[in-house]
Amino acid sequence: MNEELLKKMLNVLLDVKASMRDAADTSATEQLDEAIKLILGYIETGYQDTGMKHAVLSALGKVLENFPSILALIQILSR
Repeated sequence: MNEELLKKMLNVLLDVKASMRDAADTSATEQLDEAIKLILGYIETGYQDTGMKHAVLSALGKVLENFPSILALIQILSR
């Protein structure tokens, strides 16, 4: 997993969370929080924990599946 892209994704997710505030439902916020927590944990392990890597990818997949608008926002912010 590209470490630089993962850090960019983390920053985008943090920006999305800050912009969502109370607009999103509870489950959407929880999924976003979980993805952020897992990315931070993976970074803390020095990108060495394979199980954590898979958990991060799974959490990101869930976020992107349930938030098509977030995917568009991530694409816009990553330019």
